[in-house]
Amino acid sequence: MNHTAFSRKGGMARSLAKTAANRAKAVAFWNAVRAGEKPAPRRLRVPPAPEAIANMLAAYCRQAGINRLEAFGSTARGEAKRGSDVDLLATFAGNPGLRFFTMEDDMAAILGVPVHLLTRDSVEQMTNPYRRESILADAKVIYHG
Repeated sequence: MNHTAFSRKGGMARSLAKTAANRAKAVAFWNAVRAGEKPAPRRLRVPPAPEAIANMLAAYCRQAGINRLEAFGSTARGEAKRGSDVDLLATFAGNPGLRFFTMEDDMAAILGVPVHLLTRDSVEQMTNPYRRESILADAKVIYHG
């Protein structure tokens, strides 16, 4: 039997006609992308280095009332890969209010990669000591206003 006729799901045999139809759809899609009729699929980016993040977010931090911003996780350790997100800890001058809930999206738009934002207070109050220590051990100050 022709191995190209097998599906990736469950090893069920797929008809050669279905395989040919799927290939034709893929060729048509990429031809439309090359012709400018459809947008190219988004490619995942590598997150910027912590120093670059600090430069990119400095103005936003001043405007949002963030006194201190720390990176943790793969970005802080220098192990970020394509598709990684940026994990940040923020310390605020005052209560940011409901605006806190839009900050992740704002920062993600500036950096071009997904952002997870936590407050330092919430991490220090975590009930899981392993998670808390893991985050605080990696934390690296990237902005101090």
